[in-house]
Amino acid sequence: MATLQKIISKAKDNSNFIYRGCAFEKYDLVPTLARKLKTDISFAQYNIYSDVVKKAAERGYSEVGMNGLADGLSQHYGLSTSYLDWSYSVYVALYFAFTSYIKQFVDENILDQHIDLCKMHCLRDDFNKHKYCIYRLNKTLYDELKNQYPKLPLIVSDTDHKNERMESQQGLLSSIDSTKVNDNAKIQNSQIKILADWLQSNNPDDFLKQSDDKYSWNNETLLEKITFKLSQRDRNDLQKYLKENGAISTKLFPDFEGVKKNIEFSKDYNILRDWEIAYQEAPLHSNFTAPEDLSKMVNGNQNVINSRLNTDNLGKGEFFPFQ
Repeated sequence: MATLQKIISKAKDNSNFIYRGCAFEKYDLVPTLARKLKTDISFAQYNIYSDVVKKAAERGYSEVGMNGLADGLSQHYGLSTSYLDWSYSVYVALYFAFTSYIKQFVDENILDQHIDLCKMHCLRDDFNKHKYCIYRLNKTLYDELKNQYPKLPLIVSDTDHKNERMESQQGLLSSIDSTKVNDNAKIQNSQIKILADWLQSNNPDDFLKQSDDKYSWNNETLLEKITFKLSQRDRNDLQKYLKENGAISTKLFPDFEGVKKNIEFSKDYNILRDWEIAYQEAPLHSNFTAPEDLSKMVNGNQNVINSRLNTDNLGKGEFFPFQ
């Protein structure tokens, strides 16, 4: 299990990698469109769905005067596509991993739910022990592989600088060229699996070596999946790092959507504080806290809560406290 500091340190030490952050460790390198379709749909049918989205998007973007390539605009403005987002910035990847989980956690566990003291402790434990993941792809090594094997099915497209969101997020896109995949490839296979299977079939003496969640080529790491947790201290540090490196909503979404996300994430994070969920991992025991203070804490007395527990410091980063 990696630490936040180790992830950032490795990124600083090696600039060859691009990154993709995920809210859950179980998330694989499978695009949204593929995950929505039936498992037995062929790549030919998959392309039909993709083309429908692309052609409709091209017309729409032209009508409203949006600049940029249709595929990138669709991906960055929330349509289901056959692409995956990446970024040159590890901080952008960490932002998406963290904020995506906040929203889903609140929607699933707080909204319209009855929360008693026991459930509050369980939710706090779940929140602190949650496992995120971040993928890092060696873009330099990928380019070498692509040059050696021009028919490689994995395509990594660079930043479309006319796309404001993509530019702000230092974004890239990965996709699969369906005309070059093996016959047994499935649309819901991970993009790295499709690549590894193709290389194994077409160049069996020059395959990708897999070890756990790492794929290597020519004795160098091509792709690695890194699982990590965020302790309370890490959450505070992360908010500070994201702000210092411009990986906050109003920077990554340079339009009203950025303002909206900033407000919504701040609201959700304050809700987690109010419910006594965004706290340190140490359990709350009555022998460490006066009974009368314990009662006040359960009833939401924020002054007592802040004096007795180490709460997430929302003043350092994007998720500002309400006054």
